[in-house]
Amino acid sequence: MDIINDFMFYLLNLIKGGLDSFHIGGGYALAIILLTAGLRLLLWPLNSQQTRSMKKMQELQPKIKELQDRHKENPQKMQEAMMKFYTENKFNPLAGCLPMLVQLPIFIGLYGMLISPNFLAMAGGDSFLFIENLGQTLRSHAGKTLDGTFNVKADDKFITAKTIEFDFKTGKTSSFKVKDNRKVLQVEPQPLIPGTPVELSLKPELIGETPLTETFMKAVKSAHLTVVNDSTKEVEKLTFIPTEVSLTNVDPTTQEGMSAMPWKLSASIPSVEGEDQFHLSVLWLILIYTLATVLYQRLMTKDTPKTPDAGPQAQMMKFMPFMFVGFLVFFPIPAGVILYLVVTMLLMFVQTAYIRLVDKKPSKETPANNIPKQQIVDIKAD
Repeated sequence: MDIINDFMFYLLNLIKGGLDSFHIGGGYALAIILLTAGLRLLLWPLNSQQTRSMKKMQELQPKIKELQDRHKENPQKMQEAMMKFYTENKFNPLAGCLPMLVQLPIFIGLYGMLISPNFLAMAGGDSFLFIENLGQTLRSHAGKTLDGTFNVKADDKFITAKTIEFDFKTGKTSSFKVKDNRKVLQVEPQPLIPGTPVELSLKPELIGETPLTETFMKAVKSAHLTVVNDSTKEVEKLTFIPTEVSLTNVDPTTQEGMSAMPWKLSASIPSVEGEDQFHLSVLWLILIYTLATVLYQRLMTKDTPKTPDAGPQAQMMKFMPFMFVGFLVFFPIPAGVILYLVVTMLLMFVQTAYIRLVDKKPSKETPANNIPKQQIVDIKAD
């Protein structure tokens, strides 16, 4: 997934560079819109197949429910009847899943890139139309990004970027991957005390493909790493300095003792007490996403046969979009990510509306007042 994230970041910067070269405003926000739209157009055939398959499934659902009720005492007979029903109606239940599975890594990669420390450090402060800051969440106590100070509360947690840059005493530089960007940091004090420096150190065993040796650490002049307050998405770029560690109290027979090193990379950054703020621009984005979701859901269920008992699965599908909206409200999701979700939902609505219009349009051989409707072939009881 890191490869997809990096590729999406490359594409986003490529689009942003193109906008800048033509002196077009909008910054990273417009780049997000164009990248999302470009990917949706590229995947148009797969999206169309998925949309048509979902529509067909909705049309068949009442008959499927009848078959399930008819053979509920005989699972084997139910399976045979279902397979025959799908064959007679020329429908493959997996036809809607496969396109989604192909697209899923791409859009998860795009989502992961937009929420990554690297993106937040580079584009988090951008504004666009009514959006004040692409890095803002609905509610947070974040301070200004890259100002050399963290706004914190006692229980805040921190994560890092996935790449760390080393400067060596010889003048050379080198980059290493961070194995686990949620565990590589040791933060003191715990709990945090707003107004006192936040002391950070890195676990050498979680940096690079092989453990960093003492010789390596002695050759290091400094290391540079982007750190994010995961509770607020505030970003700071910190310089870590090698310092000696006393191992007198370490038990060498334990796994922790065997991996312990007499050196660590440490950094200190001032902190101030964060004050909760409510960002109206992010609320507007969430409301737009909610409206687009409702419209899309109504479009997808339009002309769908009504059944007296839709079942728990159908009910869950009905309320799932609103559960996701709740997720956007209660979790610190940056505005840049919500912008991507808004654009995606609007494009899905437009594509679905277009497909339904094309499918209903009569062909040249078919008179406009005699549009044939596909007959659902029923499977009678034996």
